[in-house]
Amino acid sequence: MPPVAETDHERAAHERQVAIFRAMTLQQRLQQGLRMNRMMRMALAAGFRHRHPAWSEEHVKRAVADRILHTNTG
Repeated sequence: MPPVAETDHERAAHERQVAIFRAMTLQQRLQQGLRMNRMMRMALAAGFRHRHPAWSEEHVKRAVADRILHTNTG
């Protein structure tokens, strides 16, 4: 997959984000990664609940896990 062209604004935002992460301690980066993972799981679960309101919470949890385990990240 070819890289997506970045605008100057996107490039500047990316550089700023990298600088912020580099300034963090290892513990802070780990905590941020765990927060991002939790938010991603919550967003996936909300999407499944919206599309499948009859699903049980157990079914939603399994669907989230299945999506994460079987996603091709490139």
